[in-house]
Amino acid sequence: MQLSILLKQQNMSAYQCSKLSGIPYTTLLELVKGKTSIEKCAAETIYRLASALNITMGQLPTH
Repeated sequence: MQLSILLKQQNMSAYQCSKLSGIPYTTLLELVKGKTSIEKCAAETIYRLASALNITMGQLPTH
């Protein structure tokens, strides 16, 4: 599952997720567009993103 689909399921925009998670908007957009892989992110970024989406870190898409 793609990050963009997770955001849609949560009824959340990338901007809202950025504000909620504390992840810079540009970083989040790169993740959503697939320009940056989640595997290359710091553990704290992954944790913040998962927390904002109310899922576990293991449920985040890896591709």
